[in-house]
Amino acid sequence: MLKVVNAALVVGLIMSAFVLYSLEHSFRKHERQIIALKQEIHQEGENIKLLKAEWSYLIRPERLERLASEHLQLRQSRPYQLVKHSELAETIPPRRAVEPSDGSTDLIGKMLKALQ
Repeated sequence: MLKVVNAALVVGLIMSAFVLYSLEHSFRKHERQIIALKQEIHQEGENIKLLKAEWSYLIRPERLERLASEHLQLRQSRPYQLVKHSELAETIPPRRAVEPSDGSTDLIGKMLKALQ
């Protein structure tokens, strides 16, 4: 009887050692994942700082002004180009509204044809 109890204790000891080892292995694996995620978060923070610095460089007013003058060929607006809000109705001809009453389901297509 004593041998059976001793054998059960040895088996229990071996099982508890195996469970303890597997828990430690799992713990270390999760610990490595946490460290890797912290490093990744730190790297992304550094990337964000770098992108903010680059964005600040790219949106400098003098740089944008130079690029606009090189690529857009903009001119200053002339006084005769400015129109008051009340004069808009006279300068822009009214468009006809497209009526959906003819059974057509392609309203956008009809609007495009009407604009041509």
